[in-house]
Amino acid sequence: MLKSMEVVLTVENTEGELSRISATDADYYTALAAAQAKIPEGSRAINIRVPDRDM
Repeated sequence: MLKSMEVVLTVENTEGELSRISATDADYYTALAAAQAKIPEGSRAINIRVPDRDM
């Protein structure tokens, strides 16, 4: 069975407000790229987290 990887980014906008963006894909690098593609213009990722998952 294939496992998927979730990546959660904490994002800060230009006003200093924080939000979270997540993406799930086949591996860490594609999930990270997918999450980064969701970051609104002018915002930046300040934290990358990989939630616990069953192995």
